[in-house]
Amino acid sequence: MKLLTSVALSAVFVFSSASVVADIPDFSKTAAAKSSYDFSKNQPAKGNLLQLDSTHHDFSKTVAAGKHYQFSKNEVSSKEKSSDSSTQHDFSTTSAMKRI
Repeated sequence: MKLLTSVALSAVFVFSSASVVADIPDFSKTAAAKSSYDFSKNQPAKGNLLQLDSTHHDFSKTVAAGKHYQFSKNEVSSKEKSSDSSTQHDFSTTSAMKRI
């Protein structure tokens, strides 16, 4: 049993130390790290690398973003009468407060 434990611990030590000793890549030696590298020549992303649609709307592409849009021609919105409800809860009316 001691031999099995010893072998198992030795194996764990060897495999865990191998990842620690592994070389960390030095990206400062890559071509992109040079000040003369031209990023505009990179190929565009394809397939699964494309960014998924966002929930953010690009208002620069709307009709109102154009310089010829006249905001004065917009229709006036009708104001609806609504009761402004509070976001705070009145805990004094709860059954827990009534027990005290």
